[in-house]
Amino acid sequence: MKKNWTKIALALGPAIMIASITWEYARTNSAYNYLIKPWSMRGYETTHGWIIVVLGVLLLLGGLFTSMERSMQPRYSAAIVGYIVLAVTVFTAVFAKDTTTITLSTVSNIMLSLLLAAATSLALRSFFGETVKWLNRALVTFIPLFLVLFLLFGATIAGDPVDVPTWLLVFVVFAALGALSLTIRPIDMGANRMMIIASVVGWFVVTLSAGAIRQSLINLQLATDQGNGVVGVAAQYKDTQAAGGWWLAGFGTFVMFIGAVSLWAKRRDIVAAIARAKKQRAAAEKSAKEIADAAEAYAREHEGASAS
Repeated sequence: MKKNWTKIALALGPAIMIASITWEYARTNSAYNYLIKPWSMRGYETTHGWIIVVLGVLLLLGGLFTSMERSMQPRYSAAIVGYIVLAVTVFTAVFAKDTTTITLSTVSNIMLSLLLAAATSLALRSFFGETVKWLNRALVTFIPLFLVLFLLFGATIAGDPVDVPTWLLVFVVFAALGALSLTIRPIDMGANRMMIIASVVGWFVVTLSAGAIRQSLINLQLATDQGNGVVGVAAQYKDTQAAGGWWLAGFGTFVMFIGAVSLWAKRRDIVAAIARAKKQRAAAEKSAKEIADAAEAYAREHEGASAS
């Protein structure tokens, strides 16, 4: 069990997130003696709880896929990264249907151009670097790509508010992150890098949901008959708080993050050791060949001297 604790953490973290739906996600200050109804709200009673459950299931599947040893093979690693990108995009399309208004300033234009240029440059080097040698020079491809993207965005969408479907924005960002994960060397670690990113994003989703969960409890109180014909007597926003279920869900993402980072570190050491062994073997084979060639040359020279 000690040997596989990193893989256990990859499954345990999402399991904790899923289990949190049975806990209270928000509650009213107990000083009200629960005269305000409802005074608490469990995960299954709100959309936020189901969002966390679905997120937990998606992370659980990703963690199980990544924990397999074959995930270090390039094609399986690419498949896992593709799954994460697709899962996050569909998740956003289902639960965040509103459009997002963005204004691309100079700073955000630089950041977006850096991200896309780095992803494209590394992808070109990874896939075509062996045949097109100049692509191995990162700056040769990165700088022109960055300038082209920066000028293109600056001439088209920068400065003006643009309404973009939230899922499309998420897809672009995660596709670029996925490309970076797959093309940064060693490429065997692509799936592990993407799982670390996914666990961090999951933590942000849970953390930023606290305000919406508290507001949901207040909205329920405003629509509830408090008795004697009184409707809408509710606590104030400061009198509600995120309860144990929310904290439990956040703890689950933290556990998964620890497992993802630990598995990445362990596999990174293995990949480094294999790479060193390959270099040493290649050097040994080269030395053996040189010794054999030298012995053969000596034998030919000796035979020639004997013949003369």
